[in-house]
Amino acid sequence: MKENKEAIGYYSVIPATVLYNKDLKANEKLLYAIITSLACKEGYCFASNKYLAEKLDVNPKTISSWISDLRDKNFVIVELIRNENKQIIQRRIYINDVPYPLNNGYQYQSKNGQAIHKKVEKNKEV
Repeated sequence: MKENKEAIGYYSVIPATVLYNKDLKANEKLLYAIITSLACKEGYCFASNKYLAEKLDVNPKTISSWISDLRDKNFVIVELIRNENKQIIQRRIYINDVPYPLNNGYQYQSKNGQAIHKKVEKNKEV
């Protein structure tokens, strides 16, 4: 069996907020997953539409449309880097989705109604 050296050591993450989103196409979810794996090293994905299109076997214009849709739905942030002549020299795609609110901890409650993270904090004080 021939190994794909590009895939070794990489994995993709699709949080539930993306996976179960009925407003996203299935391939937009796959594109999101590819973006997460490519963003691991630098914190953003800088792959071209052509590269991403080759990975998903679609037209680069389709990739552009899917990225715009992910951006419009706030799952990614797209930053265009321009030179002194205002020409685009790089595109950076940042993941913008956080599966759980960072300030509130998990949204589950115990039987007595206290949030689980509050109970854990109380246990730490003892």
